[in-house]
Amino acid sequence: MQTFKLRSGHTIDVARSGRRNMIEFVTRNPDGDVIASVRRTFAESVPLIRKLACRAA
Repeated sequence: MQTFKLRSGHTIDVARSGRRNMIEFVTRNPDGDVIASVRRTFAESVPLIRKLACRAA
């Protein structure tokens, strides 16, 4: 699992989902409340993870 902290104070947790070849993105607000949860295939996730790594504070 990886956690990215954004400049806005939000965090995005990225982890493999229970389903094969799926990655789950969980976005939390600065208070720690989950505001979104999205699952994507591994192939769709790689570019998103790269962008998060570049833009994270």
